Amino acid sequence: MARRALNRYGFTLIELIMVVGLLVILAAIAIPNFIDFRKDAKNSTTQAALGTLRSAVVIASASIQLKEDPSKPTSKFPTFEEMKANSFSDAHPVLKGNIIVEGPNGIPKNPWTQATLPASQANKIFNCPGPKGTPHPTETNQGWCYLESTGEVWANSNLNGDSSAENTF
Repeated sequence: MARRALNRYGFTLIELIMVVGLLVILAAIAIPNFIDFRKDAKNSTTQAALGTLRSAVVIASASIQLKEDPSKPTSKFPTFEEMKANSFSDAHPVLKGNIIVEGPNGIPKNPWTQATLPASQANKIFNCPGPKGTPHPTETNQGWCYLESTGEVWANSNLNGDSSAENTF
């Protein structure tokens, strides 16, 4: 009997089925958890990018109020065109040419930009009519929405599956 056990070189069919079954069960439990982590990571990245954009708008607004001539009518916030170009224009003559969002890449990318669009669409800024959280009427799921009358910025996307109110971060 001991000799027969020494000649056994493989696994039985039952052993293989049990191992495969356990792997399937583990995969069925683990994969949904990893998918949730991807959504949370994109939402966190979106929040960080929005923090950068909102800080830039507040700093730009403060610069406008401190440096521009108060006797001349100028916008309290950077104009849509200035945000789109990431630079002050003739609308703010004292600040003209200054960059609004500093950093090597300027305007951050929206991680919820539709995957089939070119990468250049991820950091575009669109003039959205609002209210806050409402995507652009025609250019959805890409870049950022900016409302120059209030200085509000939000993600121009609803791809994370949340309602628009939850998509404003």
